[in-house]
Amino acid sequence: MIQRIQSVYLALVAVLSILGLCLPLGQYYDGANLMATLGSFVFNPTDAYDASKDWGAIGLAVMDIIIFLLTLMTIMLFRYRMRQLRLAIFSTILLVGTIAYFAVLAWKFNMQMQTLVPDASFHLCVAALFPVFSIIFNCLAIHGIRKDEALVRSLDRLR
Repeated sequence: MIQRIQSVYLALVAVLSILGLCLPLGQYYDGANLMATLGSFVFNPTDAYDASKDWGAIGLAVMDIIIFLLTLMTIMLFRYRMRQLRLAIFSTILLVGTIAYFAVLAWKFNMQMQTLVPDASFHLCVAALFPVFSIIFNCLAIHGIRKDEALVRSLDRLR
């Protein structure tokens, strides 16, 4: 059934992946002035340099869209628990890859900003933690799917 708790967890993963597209992941400050934003693919509230024009940030956006679509597919496969389990595990692996990709992109962009302004500092935004929360929600959903599968298998046994 679609109203199971793991569907709620997977819906939260989908919402966080869309919010990850709309919010900046990090910002670079030169003292008190905002110099640049990193990862704000859709929403750029300042006139500062937008790093999303860089192809690396577009890769983050593509990863978020893939995770969103994969999560929606996982929610809709509620009758096929083993497929749902595999897709949730694959989504978790993609989320780990997204975190690693963001770390490399932030490091590369930090090196770029340090050459322009040596005293620039990088500050993470709340949206940078969304993949971590998504991994937690995915793990909770995987636990719920396994629990449902164990319940169904126990009811299928002859008594």
